[in-house]
Amino acid sequence: MQSKQIVTIAICALSATAVGGVYLWMDNGSKQSAESQIVPPIAPAPIAMATGPETMDLIEPEPSERRTPQANRQGGNNPFGMSSEDMAARLAQFDADGDGILSEEEREAMMKSFRDQMLARLDTDGDGRVSREERRAAGRERFEQSERGQELMRQFDADGDGVLNEEEQAAMDAHLREEREAQREQRRAEDLARYDSDGDGELSREERQAQQDDRRGQRDGFMEGLTSEFDRDGDGQLSIEESQIAFETMQTRREIDQFVNRYDSNGDGSISAADFESFINDYSNQSPSADFNRDGVIDADDISAYRDMMNLSENRP
Repeated sequence: MQSKQIVTIAICALSATAVGGVYLWMDNGSKQSAESQIVPPIAPAPIAMATGPETMDLIEPEPSERRTPQANRQGGNNPFGMSSEDMAARLAQFDADGDGILSEEEREAMMKSFRDQMLARLDTDGDGRVSREERRAAGRERFEQSERGQELMRQFDADGDGVLNEEEQAAMDAHLREEREAQREQRRAEDLARYDSDGDGELSREERQAQQDDRRGQRDGFMEGLTSEFDRDGDGQLSIEESQIAFETMQTRREIDQFVNRYDSNGDGSISAADFESFINDYSNQSPSADFNRDGVIDADDISAYRDMMNLSENRP
């Protein structure tokens, strides 16, 4: 659990500060990328609001007419939906003076550009703002394209026809609502245990302020560590090149954590020979969990991909 929290803060801080201070990134109008793990892990790539991590919440997929479990996925394991090279190129577009570092003015220009792109992408009724309904629609689309969404849609596709009928759709929607409510209750209990200093079962204004101050301190502390780790020239800030390295490293760490969380069968926090043996057993039984690359086919490519990720996890950057 600790590793998940670290990756959450890492990716959020990297997107928010090290790569320019935005939470929503539009890729030529065709993809939406956002910090994907700051919310409960019901869907790994929901739309996150740009009001700060403490106010982000899951946008629950609303029931739709019919969803296909085999819909194309976008973005893969990349929470930003782009390569590090694409990210660096995007940043360079706003480096007006070409010094390799985004100044405050250059960051503000980039943020304004991305906000405008976000509005153009999500404001379907053209009223100049992104409504709750428009956010939900974008969240549904992103969920259906996510790995988690695909897994759930396959799970609830009882007749295996590749499309969720009304009954299957209703079952999945109910499951999502129950899962979200359970996680909300868990978060509330954890917050009360940590911040309810007077023990009245509610967070007062002062206690909520303490909660926000604590989270802000965690983010600031992480950013100090991030700068310390990736500031190769020692100038106290991350250049575009250094941000690209940080992005690549954090993305790799995130992929390793996802791999460990998915295949650590004995719960020791790492992938061992015993875990590989368990995977091979699932492979022999043609278990869905053996579809490592999630291409819908269980074959030798899955074993090869598993071994590659196992080696990467043993040499974690």
